[in-house]
Amino acid sequence: MKLRAAILLALTALSLGLVVVASPAEPAWACSCARTGADERADLIVVGTITEVTDTGVQLAVESVEKGSLRAGATLRLRVGRQEENCGYDFRAGTRYRVNSRDGVTGLCAGITAAPAQVPTTPSAPAAAPTLVTALPAPAQVPGRLWLVGGAVLTVLAAGLVAVSMRRRRIEAKGNGQTGQAGF
Repeated sequence: MKLRAAILLALTALSLGLVVVASPAEPAWACSCARTGADERADLIVVGTITEVTDTGVQLAVESVEKGSLRAGATLRLRVGRQEENCGYDFRAGTRYRVNSRDGVTGLCAGITAAPAQVPTTPSAPAAAPTLVTALPAPAQVPGRLWLVGGAVLTVLAAGLVAVSMRRRRIEAKGNGQTGQAGF
């Protein structure tokens, strides 16, 4: 009987271990901006006024360009979350900002500062017709709780199958008139 309990425990532990190993790691969402050099990491630094704010990004009218190939007068769309806890930034429509971005993404750690309300007297580049620049959509994320629930269900099923199998062997052993442990 002790051997069966040990086998059942081992199978249960193995099932749980497989669930942990096979489930994908979830992304870490804690924001820490300990790194310095945001301007060096940015491929685009602009000053502009926010014209639209959505849950996944912002649109701004570019007034001047400090770094990058974009021209003043362009309309720029950047991906950004709204919650600062997730390294996003709570942009306000109608407000001027100095915004750093890399690969079409900006956020709290990218280097965002509120810019003064006055418009610079000398633009960094001649005004051009507005150009819409759109970043790629963020990749889809795998839900982690689904993996945990599925693993728990599989573990319970495996334990149940082992228990049913052990009970059948015990019943068969008693029906055949055998005494003692049924062999494995």
